[in-house]
Amino acid sequence: MKTALKVVGGLVLALLLLVVGGVAASWAPDRDVETLKAKWAPAPSQFTEILGMQAHYRDEGPRDDAEPIVLLHGTSASLHTWDGWTEALKGQRRVIRMDLPGFGLTGPMPDGNYRLTRYVEFVVALMDKLGVQKAVVAGNSFGGNLAWKVAVDHPQRVSKLVLVDAAGYPFDPQS
Repeated sequence: MKTALKVVGGLVLALLLLVVGGVAASWAPDRDVETLKAKWAPAPSQFTEILGMQAHYRDEGPRDDAEPIVLLHGTSASLHTWDGWTEALKGQRRVIRMDLPGFGLTGPMPDGNYRLTRYVEFVVALMDKLGVQKAVVAGNSFGGNLAWKVAVDHPQRVSKLVLVDAAGYPFDPQS
């Protein structure tokens, strides 16, 4: 019995040391926002105040596009999710993408409200600020759920909806 306890104790200790070693090896100090902006927000990045926070966005392509494309990223991502799409589209279409609140270089929601309806307000407020009345709205993962909700809540503002591996639609399987 004592041998088994020693073996288990040794395994637990080894696992604990492995976890502590992994955390120590991957730990990095916080970086200040200006350092991050220098790396992740060169031109054509811009910042504007939306709902009391500085929102990071990029607006590229022809300004005379009647229905720009608005791209919404997923959880733990940023506007850079859409770099490839933007490169392919910006020669012919106006492409707008942003870091959603709490992600990338857009700060946290000042009021701490992270409900989906608050994100919808953010997207529509940015569209308003940029003079976009109607857009093709595309989203990936959480951004797909958000795009869908923007289309449901503001159908007059969305001409087309593109969902890429979208989250959020309630699924109630019937067997």
